[in-house]
Amino acid sequence: MVSSCRKERYYYTSNQLFEQSLDIYRPSPPPSASSPPLPVVTLVVGSAWLGHRSIIYSGCSWWNSSGPKTVAKLGCTCVCIRHRGAFPKTFSPLSILFVSIMVGLLMTLINRFIGADGWKVLEEIIATNVGVEAKYASSGQTSAFLLAFFMGLLAMELAGNGSASFDQMQNDVMDALAYVEKNKKRLGLDISSEIPIIFGGYSSGGHVASCCAQEPNLWKQRNLPPPDIYCESLLYISPVLSTKPYVEMCRKVASLSSSSLSTISPSSSMPSLSPSEVSQQNAAARKALEKSSSSITSSASLSSLQSTYSPPSFLTSALVKAIFGNAAAQTPSPIHTYHKSPSLPTTFVGCRKEMFGLNWLDLFFCSPTYSDLLKSIGIDSRYVAVESDHWNILNSTVLSDALDEEIRLVQSRRHRKISSKQK
Repeated sequence: MVSSCRKERYYYTSNQLFEQSLDIYRPSPPPSASSPPLPVVTLVVGSAWLGHRSIIYSGCSWWNSSGPKTVAKLGCTCVCIRHRGAFPKTFSPLSILFVSIMVGLLMTLINRFIGADGWKVLEEIIATNVGVEAKYASSGQTSAFLLAFFMGLLAMELAGNGSASFDQMQNDVMDALAYVEKNKKRLGLDISSEIPIIFGGYSSGGHVASCCAQEPNLWKQRNLPPPDIYCESLLYISPVLSTKPYVEMCRKVASLSSSSLSTISPSSSMPSLSPSEVSQQNAAARKALEKSSSSITSSASLSSLQSTYSPPSFLTSALVKAIFGNAAAQTPSPIHTYHKSPSLPTTFVGCRKEMFGLNWLDLFFCSPTYSDLLKSIGIDSRYVAVESDHWNILNSTVLSDALDEEIRLVQSRRHRKISSKQK
């Protein structure tokens, strides 16, 4: 493990916007030339899908930088991708509640300075200048609260101007990957068959990254190979993988006959096939699964899904609605389209207590279930649970240990592939 890292910033569009930039974290000092080549880890940052202005991103930039720093200190170069974000919709219940709380706190602070006499003076001003009889004038506090409340909603509406849709978030991430591939020599990224890419993300960035991985057409549009060829593996850290309830789907999946899957599930021997064969077999499996209307599973172990408890959805549904508004229902939910996932080794690193032990956001963080679903269609998947929470995992020792193990697995798989080709 190296002691530090250095950061370089690049803009992957001509707009030169912070929210359309990427940072490259390199280990310092760099690994010696004689050491085995390490993969390039490419992660999409998390920001609760927000961030259409740099000032919004700056609020979580210190947190976002912890993950890439942890990766770089393990000796790997880490590419940290930002994308334009959404902004809370003005008239969603959560936005109205947020503005009300903020105005309430402001009123409490003002009240401590001006006291009851100050509010009476305000009432007199309203009665005199607005031409309303004193007995009909609202109390000073009520008038101030209502004024501040509507000003707050107006400020939210103006601040959200130019926010991004989910499709734009995906396109930004794919544009960043295309930029890295096109400029890899100039960027000093020796991406090749010897030095592969691990692709993924953390928090909401894991959601955007997993959706990108499920859409090979996005890669084709940018002249990139499909993800199961371009990437060595997928890595999701405390990721958001569901935007709507999924338990009933999992129970139906678990109850289906395993014999129906034998002809369409990706083979566990896929890594030994040629890239073109892998791509063809993936496409065949994907078409068959989509045609079946419900994703059929193997008998390999979805019994755990049958007893899956139903996490509460009141808060997660309200958050998705607040962020995406009328498009909330169309926002992709990767766990519901798990059969579109590329046949790549996939690692999920999740927290035992994502929200300090509260289950309010458990619907978002469904990595164990997602991992089981991938296993059911023959994809090499593992879930690593660490003793941390969603807000501290990126800078934790347990994440460093989990990532170190993941890097060793990637090197081991790469070594076996090279050895099998030589034979």
